[in-house]
Amino acid sequence: MRAGMKFSRIDHQRGFSLIELMVSILLGLFLTAGVISVYIDSKSNYQSEDELARIQENGRYALDLLKRELALAGFFGGNLNTGGIPPGTVTVDCSANWTLDTSEPLDFINDFASSLTTLNGITLGCLNSADIVAGTDIVAIKRTSGGFTLKNGVFNDGLTKADTSQWYLRMAGFGDIMEWTYIDSGEDFDAADVGLGSEVSYWEYNTNVFYIRNYSVDAGDNVPTLCAERLVGGGISNQCLIEGIEDMQIEFGVDTDGDSIPNQFKSAPTGAELDSSVVARIYLLVRSIDPVAGYTNEKTYSLGEKAVAAKNDGYLRRVFSTTIQMRNTTLPNN
Repeated sequence: MRAGMKFSRIDHQRGFSLIELMVSILLGLFLTAGVISVYIDSKSNYQSEDELARIQENGRYALDLLKRELALAGFFGGNLNTGGIPPGTVTVDCSANWTLDTSEPLDFINDFASSLTTLNGITLGCLNSADIVAGTDIVAIKRTSGGFTLKNGVFNDGLTKADTSQWYLRMAGFGDIMEWTYIDSGEDFDAADVGLGSEVSYWEYNTNVFYIRNYSVDAGDNVPTLCAERLVGGGISNQCLIEGIEDMQIEFGVDTDGDSIPNQFKSAPTGAELDSSVVARIYLLVRSIDPVAGYTNEKTYSLGEKAVAAKNDGYLRRVFSTTIQMRNTTLPNN
């Protein structure tokens, strides 16, 4: 090797060929598609589970609410002689003096079409027919609360005064005298009625007309909702209670021989059959609030005698049902 001679090293680096680059991009796309698919499936499963949980909660709550109302329909502080209560007037009523009339504690419209006239011939003018889901049932229930507010002058446990803006059934002389009393804001029971031995009792009074509205908050939001025209304050006003209740069907067990046992069930009873009913079966079709991505509901549902055809949409649904004994509706009231 000659002195002063230098050698240089040249590294030749070879890059990806076009084919290798295309294969890499393709593998990356496959990997990305897999990740997206897993994400979509995970999101869909989460949404389904969330909607099913809401269906379960809403359905059970609605069923419990209607069970209690029907079980207490016609209960007026345990007094059987409510036919002699003088009529009262509320500021906003469903029909003239209807709200405070205890003669028909249970009323019904089967499979609403367009008429708001009940089996007992009452036109429920407090309802807007355009808001009601066609083919669903409407039930009107009148009752007092299950527990007294004041009994023989003594408040129930935990109570010290009357609720304001509330109608009460006042019974004096252990029920010999019965009348309606409205406690306005800032008012309370008459001082003479309070104190052990007064022989005066007060029971909170409730009137509810339950129906299925075709929207929840805003017309067109497409969320069917269980609503009620309720006695609130001085008169009847609308309150929407539970979202996702798509259909309500009620069948009544009619006692035809007076032994307090139902002999037949009717989804479309006459007024006389309704008065003789001792049992009610409730069927609720509950729907998810939002559609589930990638899901198509092709199921049919049975609500007693009514069959609901598949809607072929993206909403989850479930049927809830129960049977309730109505002990109070057939009791004599005069």
